[in-house]
Amino acid sequence: MVRLLFQATQAHLPMKYTLQLYSSIALAVTVIFLAPSTVEAGPWTKSTGQYYVKVGQSLYQASGYRDGDGEFIDGIDYMNTTTFSYAEVGVWEDLHLQLYLPMTYARSSTEFDTVSDLGLGDAFFSVQASPLDLTMPTSVRLEVKLPLYARPDPPHAPARGDQQVDLALWLSAGGALSDISLYFYADVGYRHRTQRTLREDQIIPPDYSDAFVYLAQVGYTVADTFDVSLTSSAILPLERQGFDETYITVGPSVFFPISDLIAIEVDGYLTPYARSSAAGWAVGAGISFRGD
Repeated sequence: MVRLLFQATQAHLPMKYTLQLYSSIALAVTVIFLAPSTVEAGPWTKSTGQYYVKVGQSLYQASGYRDGDGEFIDGIDYMNTTTFSYAEVGVWEDLHLQLYLPMTYARSSTEFDTVSDLGLGDAFFSVQASPLDLTMPTSVRLEVKLPLYARPDPPHAPARGDQQVDLALWLSAGGALSDISLYFYADVGYRHRTQRTLREDQIIPPDYSDAFVYLAQVGYTVADTFDVSLTSSAILPLERQGFDETYITVGPSVFFPISDLIAIEVDGYLTPYARSSAAGWAVGAGISFRGD
């Protein structure tokens, strides 16, 4: 970061552009410690009147990050706790809307100081449809990520996001083997980084690369009572640039119904592979409501 700032100064850039460059690089450095965000998904599209709503809390912890070469860099403790709401609401036959809205508290600590930030994070809004009548559930989903926050203050505070509007197109397929109480699905997608922000006071984000993304889950119903599953997600940039996050997460989850309408959900994950990204772990819990 210091080297890039020095090069900009040596090029005799006006001070305002030098400061803008510094702020943009500082944003990219703090974004390295963002907790991986996974919006729930799957090929089972809701129809008119059907709904699934979840409110929950998650905790993410990392004691360092892996740079672009995979070397682990310690000396920074990062913690992120997010209170979120998520909903899928059917608005037409085989067509539903999705919304994920988080409130995030992030804190990073070094031997020199501790800084924190609190506020809304990246919201996700999606439209999902299942236009094909196949033997297995399938769907297509268009997703937009909206940053609901301004630039961090101070600039080196842990970021709530990369301040960038992103678009993603997902294809999903899944199924179930009822004889052995097993179910599974996989979502694969393409994420386009738009380089656009929503507010004039936001720092111009670095030039991130578009990415391949996936989310996959396999689960088992225990004694016709509750579900246990294993989930993996990833973001894999098409081009490796200086600040492009790359990571793969994997972890278990439990879905425990307490009635026909209400369930308790618990999950967690580790990050076995990371580049230019925090290498941490997370746990979460929530209560969900569903109905027709």
